[in-house]
This record gives sequence, structure tokens and C-alpha cells, in this order.
Amino acid sequence: MTDEDYLGYLLDLTDPDERVAVAAHLAAHPDAAAHVARLRAALAPLAAERDEVAPPAGLAARTVARLAAYLVEHDPRPPAALTSPEAIARDVAPHLAAPARPVESTDRPEPRAVGGRFRGELVVAAGIGLLAVGLAFSFVGRARHEADVLACQKNLMTLHQGLTGYADARGGRFPQVGAEPYPTAGSFVTALADAGQCPPGFHVNCPAAAVGPAATPVGYAYSLGHHAPGGAVLGPRRSTDPADENDLVPVSADLPAAAPTDGPTSPHRTGQNVLFAGGHVRFATTPTVGVNGDDIYRNHFGRVAAGVDRSDAVLGRGGDRP
Repeated sequence: MTDEDYLGYLLDLTDPDERVAVAAHLAAHPDAAAHVARLRAALAPLAAERDEVAPPAGLAARTVARLAAYLVEHDPRPPAALTSPEAIARDVAPHLAAPARPVESTDRPEPRAVGGRFRGELVVAAGIGLLAVGLAFSFVGRARHEADVLACQKNLMTLHQGLTGYADARGGRFPQVGAEPYPTAGSFVTALADAGQCPPGFHVNCPAAAVGPAATPVGYAYSLGHHAPGGAVLGPRRSTDPADENDLVPVSADLPAAAPTDGPTSPHRTGQNVLFAGGHVRFATTPTVGVNGDDIYRNHFGRVAAGVDRSDAVLGRGGDRP
């Protein structure tokens, strides 16, 4: 047995089994019992009403002063930045003399001041919420725009069916405007109707512009034709030869997104759908989608008029003339 075992026995700090073992050992060893008796006598002051014995006056302050002196001696910071041990003891002593307050339970959540950490978390949460709303609106707007573009493309492909039927009966020529009874670009629809070639389901106006009670109908631009070598104006035509670049000539489109003259513009804002003679439709963000990268709303001279040659396609609004 060691002194640690005997002290645990005397101070009642051992479990019952160890206590029984120590008692049996002392009963069998008189020398050990005498040693424990001397330990008991030395520990007697601690066992006699310990809570009622007041500590010596100033013990806490002296202890703090000793700790402060030790820290000053061993702290690597410059001594000038430190407070003297006596000042530390003087500042701490009143707090040591004050009665201890009960420790509150930490089970409850710590209250957060609006101006502290909670405000930062609130700002972050609000930012995330606004970002999510912005993304949602952006997604909805993009989806609506794509739906409008597709509806318009479908309408232009339906228009091409009527243009093809018209051309098949007239040597491959689409309706030509510039003379009576079809003087302006918008009268190409009348030419199709007169020929019985207005296909079912075709809308004269772009479907994307016919939304809402205050919607303004926006029609399609149509080819003003081009000048032949002799000076006469000819309308667009389609070709049965796959190698013929004529199929790449625009014949109709939304109104331009950026107007070359005063008037309505494309309802798609960022571009326009373009119908080519070969029957395909393309959404273009710029008007330079002619055969040679030409502006499809102006001729080579920058005018809204008939093209200077067959590849110079110019699409006019309803009231434009060649």
C-alpha cells in the first residue's frame, strides 16, 4: 500500500471495495496502522468544520499578485505594455471580495443582439433570398422569351408553306410587291390570300406581340425584291437546286430589333427570327445575316429599298415600297 491509498482511505475518496482492502491491510500490519494514525492526526484540521474556517485576510489578493508577477517575468511581450502586479492585484481584489453569482444554465440559446452577429446572418440570409428570387425571375423571363421565339419560328415555317405553294404555281417566284394590286411589303399577305395560299393557322402578326389586352400587333417584314440587270425590280424566288445560294436569301422576318427607320420593332427585343427562301428559320441577334453578311433591312447603299442585285436581300415593313 502507498500513502496515496492511505490518504484516499482517510479522506473517504476510494470506492467501497478499495476501502475494505485498505482496512484489511491495516488490520494485518500494525506498522501500517501506526503510519495511518499519524497521517490522520496531520489531516485533523482539514476534517474539522472546514467550511467555517475563514482564510487569512488578503490571501486571494496576494495569490493574484504572485500570479501576476510570474506572468510579467515570463510573458514574452515588452514590459512597457504590461500592468504592474500590484495594479492587477488592486483591480482584481474587489471582484474576489464580491459574492459569487449562481451560474445560469447554458441549455437556453444565447440571445443575439440585432446589431451583432444576428444582423450579419440576417443580411446574408436576405442576400441569398434576393439572389434566389432574381434567379427565379431571370429563369422565368428566359423561358418566356424562348417560348415566344419558338412560337414565332413555327408561324414563319407555316408561312413558308403558303409561299411554297404560291411559287410552285408561278415558276418558282414568291409574291412580288411594288406595283398594283400589291404596292407595299405588307400586301404580300393579300397576294397569298388571293391565290388561295394562306395556310391554315398562319398569323399575319408575330404571336409574341399578341399577348395581353394592350398588346400591339406587330407584322412581319417581307422582301422588297431586287433590281435585275435591266433595271426592273424582281421578287424573290425559290430554287430546286440544292447548290443554288438563292435558298440562303431571306424572304421574311420579324421587324428589325434596331429600327433603320421610324416604326415598330421586333417583339423579341434582342433579335429577330428570319425566314430564308429554302424554308429554314433562324433567330439572329444582328441584322447582318444576308448572303454575304449584308444587313437584311437595308440595301448596299444603306437604303430601305429593293436590293441592287439578287443576293442583296432587303426586307421592308408593311408600308415600305421597293
